[in-house]
Amino acid sequence: MSAPGTLAAALAHLPNWWAETADPLAFDALLSAWHRACGWRGCGFAWTGDCDPVVRVANGTVRADVPTPPEVPDALRRLKAGEQTVSYSVQNSSGRVYAAVQPAGRGLGVLWAEKPAGQPWTDAERAFVGLTARTVERSPALAALIGPVIDPERLNQRLADAAVIAGRMAHDFDNLLQGIIGFSDLTLPLVPPGSQASGFVSEIGKVGQRGIQFTQQLHNLSRSAHTKPNPGSVPLAVSKEEARLKPITPLGARVEKDFPAGLPAVAMEAGPLQVVLGHLLENAIEATPQGGTVRVSARPVELSDADARTYIGRAAVGAHLQVTVADAGPGIKPEVRRRLFVEPFYTTKVRHRGLGLAIAYRALCAHRGGVRIESVPAPGTGTLVRVVLPLAAARPLAVAAGPVAATAAAGGY
Repeated sequence: MSAPGTLAAALAHLPNWWAETADPLAFDALLSAWHRACGWRGCGFAWTGDCDPVVRVANGTVRADVPTPPEVPDALRRLKAGEQTVSYSVQNSSGRVYAAVQPAGRGLGVLWAEKPAGQPWTDAERAFVGLTARTVERSPALAALIGPVIDPERLNQRLADAAVIAGRMAHDFDNLLQGIIGFSDLTLPLVPPGSQASGFVSEIGKVGQRGIQFTQQLHNLSRSAHTKPNPGSVPLAVSKEEARLKPITPLGARVEKDFPAGLPAVAMEAGPLQVVLGHLLENAIEATPQGGTVRVSARPVELSDADARTYIGRAAVGAHLQVTVADAGPGIKPEVRRRLFVEPFYTTKVRHRGLGLAIAYRALCAHRGGVRIESVPAPGTGTLVRVVLPLAAARPLAVAAGPVAATAAAGGY
């Protein structure tokens, strides 16, 4: 690093990226301070993730009205392929070094730095750029600039704490609801059929049954960290959930499935697998208009480290089955997208409590899987959800029932 920047000064600047802020301009100030602390000739950030491109360049002042550096597409390709840092020659300097910025569940971006001519890059300086990029990934300033940056471990812990309380509440409410349903069943034959009293008693029983459905979701959340070493079949799980959801499928709408022959089993047993895929399928069906199509497909994929990091959860490098569910609805509004996973039980649906996505997420984490939500590519509309699960043939160790979990239940986003 060049004078006045030193490695000590550069390292001392790192904690600043973690300062709490909601101001989008805070990122520019931090990038400018990084430029000064390190003595770079120039530095910058480029992100082409899942919204409009974001580019920031600092060379004394921070500018946003600049084009994306020409080598960014190639740098993204190489970093996604597994390189830790990549270098490019630049006129009148010692070159630029790029490192990947990969917020959990979001698109890939890059952080880069450029040294003055005559000051060759050292291995330590390249490693420092990579370290800074990893720090920036969880920076509140980055979240303010591009949208939510999710901390999967914190989310897992919050859901795990909620699961403990949910299990206890569900047990107590089950006892109360069973009493209500039981006494309504005993009372109904004692009143005249078709009378007003008979209608009231019937309604009491129906309310009790709806309450049981809700407590079942609480039980699913409580048990969602449980794992068993039994493989599951994605086509079979989807077929069963498609049949279950037939009554709520809009008129003329259909589920179109694309499952290659010989699709491998996944390392998630049938019960939780069915609940996870059922939740995604139910959301897709509810969003699809009359005559629309919900598309469900699956294929084996080999995840690189960069691929795995685009999923929220605990997906890792290796062989997985990727399941994609796409609807033909209006899509998720940006303000809703910003709150998904950031607020664990957020939902936009009346009479829903946001439990479905929370349970599905815990299930995927417990089984070393992940989820990613994005928009259907133009010219189509709708929401596309990708889920990855390890193959049963290469089953990893399950996650202990602590920060994560394993099942899913119906419920809105």
